[in-house]
Amino acid sequence: MTPMAEQWPAASEASAARTVFGPLGGIVELGAVADSESTSLSEISVGDFVADHREELDHFLAMVRDLGDFDAETMDIVDDLGRLRPHEITSPSLLLWSGGIEPVSPDRGEPAAVRRMVNMGVDLQLAHMTHGLVGVAAARGERAAVEANAVLILECLRIAAVLAGLASERAVEDVFRMWRVRFLPEVLMPSSSSPEGMREGFRVYAHALERTMSQPWGRR
Repeated sequence: MTPMAEQWPAASEASAARTVFGPLGGIVELGAVADSESTSLSEISVGDFVADHREELDHFLAMVRDLGDFDAETMDIVDDLGRLRPHEITSPSLLLWSGGIEPVSPDRGEPAAVRRMVNMGVDLQLAHMTHGLVGVAAARGERAAVEANAVLILECLRIAAVLAGLASERAVEDVFRMWRVRFLPEVLMPSSSSPEGMREGFRVYAHALERTMSQPWGRR
């Protein structure tokens, strides 16, 4: 494999994978809340949500594996983190996923506060996931596979958006734009401390994603 960013010391498999698996945990919790009719977090089952979306999750993980050329041990990090195992959803975890959109108070478990945390959390975690996927592709993907990898990234984001409850046909484009304005300048600006190889890789993938979304696939 010849990485896109040859001048960028490639992250270890484990650390690269965690940049995707971390946001995935947030999307699963947030999606379970968004999908539930209950207003009580204690009644919402991550296990049931994962079971209902097992096919989509397996497809997502298979694409991440291919994108990063990850081995089985690296893919087991998902299980090690417990992201897809049954566990309790709490208001502090929603507060974390949403970047502190609500104040730390007893009221953050109220339905309106939960709704705000879910809405903000979905946007934030999808943007983080985009950054992780692009980073994995740029650091570990083959130079000749940029266009194919861009399709994988967008399909991963489409599945993640569905898991998060975003049914809009423009959801992936919206996520791309959020990532582009929130994270990309931190890598590309001349004042950035990012190595030149990292800048090259992220710029190439930003262009490739934009091209792919301008085609029929990206507009479906």
